[in-house]
Amino acid sequence: MDNILLIDIGNTAVKWIFGGEYNSALVTDFSIDLLPKATQVFVSCVGNQSLLKDLDNTVFVKSRAQFNNFKSAYKKPQDLGVDRFLAMIAAIGQLSDQNVLIIDAGSALTFDLVLANGEHQGGLIMPGLGKLRRSFNQFSTDSKNIALAPLADNTKGGWEFGTAQMLMSVIESQIKYHQTQLGDLQVILTGGNAKMIAYRLNQSALVKQNLVLDGLALYAQSCN
Repeated sequence: MDNILLIDIGNTAVKWIFGGEYNSALVTDFSIDLLPKATQVFVSCVGNQSLLKDLDNTVFVKSRAQFNNFKSAYKKPQDLGVDRFLAMIAAIGQLSDQNVLIIDAGSALTFDLVLANGEHQGGLIMPGLGKLRRSFNQFSTDSKNIALAPLADNTKGGWEFGTAQMLMSVIESQIKYHQTQLGDLQVILTGGNAKMIAYRLNQSALVKQNLVLDGLALYAQSCN
């Protein structure tokens, strides 16, 4: 992995690792001048690919039907978001022989279930907390607070508590459903809101905020 740059371009932020050093910037603040010089670049991009238009020796990773033990559930594997693909191959690499539910809580909220043999069972895609809270103009807020309360005595609190309840309720219900179906299940939280969600969650979960970059490292190793 010497002199290889790994980049994860999301809808909100750009993250990169080079020489074991992690960096990030908001998409609005990002410039390729922030990046170190590298002989090869591997990129996961679900955001604006043109951010790297002037960067040489760049590989934009695409989702595969199979990778090591991973087998995609998608009828058209290329349609699976590359960030989800990379998160899953990382989870399989780090937690072999375990049923894993990967929850990515960023701009979108996604769920992917992978069995202990590496077979992807499918997933769900929902609006993330930010999208939820900006979904009605009259209530719109950029608050990232996940405070849970049964009721509020003001509109601002009602919206914040309500959207937090929506987010946490669907996460809790997905975990409980798959635990009931499988018995043994490891939950992994990743994405920008992972730590806050883990703090509020009534279930045990591993927090791995750079899971996509971990998967990108595995992918890059397979190409060298």
